[in-house]
Formats: sequence, C-alpha cells, structure tokens
Amino acid sequence: MPSKQSRLLVVDASVIHAAGEKDHPISKSCRETLLNIKEVCHHIVMTPDIRAEWKKHANKFSWKWWRGMVARRKEENVKDVHSRFETADIACLNYKEKECLQKDAHLLEGAFEGDGIIISLDDEAARIWDKCHKHIHVPKAVKWISPFQWCDFPS
Repeated sequence: MPSKQSRLLVVDASVIHAAGEKDHPISKSCRETLLNIKEVCHHIVMTPDIRAEWKKHANKFSWKWWRGMVARRKEENVKDVHSRFETADIACLNYKEKECLQKDAHLLEGAFEGDGIIISLDDEAARIWDKCHKHIHVPKAVKWISPFQWCDFPS
C-alpha cells in the first residue's frame, strides 16, 4: 500500500465550528476529516486572519484537535501573506459573488502559501471560485473540498 502524501492544507472555520461532539452527519464528517488530517501527517496553514476566525468559531473538540496539531508541530504559521487577493477586477462575477469570495480571501491567501487545498463547508464560495479562477492570474491552482469529499480525495 503506498504511503500517504503529506499536504499543507487550509481548514476553514466552518469545519472547525461544525466539528462539535454532536451525532449529526455534518459534525461527524468534520470530526473525521480533522482526525484524518492529524493521522495522515498533513499540516495546516495558519495566517493571522485564519487564526482570528478560528478563535471565534472553535468548540471543545476543535480546540483539543488544534492543540494536538500545534503540539505535533503540524501548524505552519505564515505571518506575511505575500498575495493580497482582490475580487474587484474579476469581470465574470457579479457584486454578490465578489463579496462572497472576498469574505473568504484569507482562505485563498493561505492556500496560495500551502498546497492549494481548502477544506470548507462553504459550497457557495467553492462554486464561485470554480466559475472564476480560470479568468484570473493566481500563484497556484486552488481546490475547495468539503469534508464529505475528503475521504475520496487522493492523499
């Protein structure tokens, strides 16, 4: 069996928030995704904006998971984000789509620093990114993955 490849991932606060101890399919999927990230030796990108958002939305399970990632040195802190992603010049998007994508610009900036993978429950932002990413110049390709897709994602 081939060994799994370690990746540098961005985890959205939506996943951190939803990964509570409830027996709901979304919570369970988010918990399993986070545990898999830790088990497979993946690392997480942490920018100041991502950290601030996580602190607002973390719960008991996700705090414990996050502390475990830090203790294992699996958190890559990026202090100076090199790319400032702006949606203003993306002609193929309407105002509401630009606003939605700009709200998650910090995730994109983190993904540009990492391996270009964002794990998020925000299907709308993923849909908008799929619609526009071919029309703009970005440092690397970015893939949005939901926790429900994570088990199918090649490691």
